[in-house]
Amino acid sequence: MEWDLVVVGAGGAGLAAAVTAAEGGASVVVLDRLRVTGGATVFAKGIFAIGSKFQKALGIDISIDEAFLQHMYYTHYLANARLVRAIFDKAADTIHWLDERGTEFIQPAELYPGAPRTWHTMKREGKSITKALEKTAKELGVEIHFRTRARKLILREGRVVGVVAEDKDGNRVEYGGKAVVIASGGFANNEEMMRKYTQAGEPTIRMAFGQVGKEGDGILMAWEAGAAKEGMHVVQRGLAGVMKKKEVLKEAPKKSQFDKHITAILKQPTFWVNANGERFFNESEFSFAHIGNAMSKQPGQVLFNVFDDAYRKYMEEEGIDVGLGVFAPKGTKIPSVVDAMQASIDKDEAWVCDTLEELAAKTGMDLATLKANVEEYNAYCDKGHDDLFAKHPAYLKPVRTPPFYAIKGHPTHVGTLGGIKINHKTEVIRADSETGLDVIPGLYAAGNVAGGMYGDTYDASHTLGLTLAFAVNSGRIAGESVLKYLGK
Repeated sequence: MEWDLVVVGAGGAGLAAAVTAAEGGASVVVLDRLRVTGGATVFAKGIFAIGSKFQKALGIDISIDEAFLQHMYYTHYLANARLVRAIFDKAADTIHWLDERGTEFIQPAELYPGAPRTWHTMKREGKSITKALEKTAKELGVEIHFRTRARKLILREGRVVGVVAEDKDGNRVEYGGKAVVIASGGFANNEEMMRKYTQAGEPTIRMAFGQVGKEGDGILMAWEAGAAKEGMHVVQRGLAGVMKKKEVLKEAPKKSQFDKHITAILKQPTFWVNANGERFFNESEFSFAHIGNAMSKQPGQVLFNVFDDAYRKYMEEEGIDVGLGVFAPKGTKIPSVVDAMQASIDKDEAWVCDTLEELAAKTGMDLATLKANVEEYNAYCDKGHDDLFAKHPAYLKPVRTPPFYAIKGHPTHVGTLGGIKINHKTEVIRADSETGLDVIPGLYAAGNVAGGMYGDTYDASHTLGLTLAFAVNSGRIAGESVLKYLGK
């Protein structure tokens, strides 16, 4: 079997590459080890862009130069500046491209107070993108072979000319192609690679969100073919999550509402302490990547969100201070905080206690440390200034009125963000290149298999939705690069 292009992975990056190449006249086949399209993209909530028609309609004025410089400063110029600029420059056009192909956008939104409105949300979340691109791909004659796991690249005279794969029965199948785009996602589900290449720590390694079948197949076969490595250490840390979520949700009468409310409560900028009962973070720092980094340095990588009955009443009557994106916007009223917490209380993951002594005993915190930190924090609340971590005064709410509430938050991550070194055209760089510029002809990488977009931490504060934007935009760039390589 022979095609112009073989794409490995049917997520946002792979489908974008396939559609782009097919629209340019290339014959394309897409391989995916799962039964359906989408990959990690289906879990995405929004996509980054600057200068889209949706932003202009709302009067949102953010310049690409401003965002580019901020991202490069944030990454301490460890990111590939040409690659970053290529993604940022293309992002708005990609929003329009997706819109024309059936993606249903809601509007640019902010994930937390004060965040730039670069986060373009969709009516069906990430599925709105993947389903639109899948439909377009099929209309263009793109073949999608499910339950087909790519195993090895085929090289001939130094050029990549296809993929060796396994079908659902374990049979070897060769897919010949004039070019290959690897877009199979990262290695979040490969615990051996996570331990070897990242510093995520055991608790974080086990708490991957939205990752299925991400074993690093594409990365490993690219390395075997001589590709250089980049960004293997970068993990997209998530906000604190509720442990045993799947088990807990089975017992909740309204699963989506339960999940939304318990997650929103856990996220509120109240009084956060570690397993010892010691405050460790500015709770008004809303970047979930920064929260995850801070948690990773705490005992057991956990936090306890503690609040009193006055704040419980506040959330029920006034609404939450910090929203959960479009799912529980700022001001959302929690009908019953205790009801939202109940399943976690039953699992000994949340508590309602009459005294701090009882709370310390049930959570395992050191009582003296907890009481000292509560007293110190309450003093900051009384004077309206956090002398320790400079928390925003608007969120300084004391922990004083019993009963006291606590939810245990666990580390999460949303996947890995590197592996294969590429240039701004998504061409794969050779490991033996003395200049770092030589490429493997016919090989391209897009999405989370590719490094170079980040420094050591995903910036979830100023470029919300960037991982999805990187996936789709790098996929489009890969498709365009393939067309040029093919002479189409």
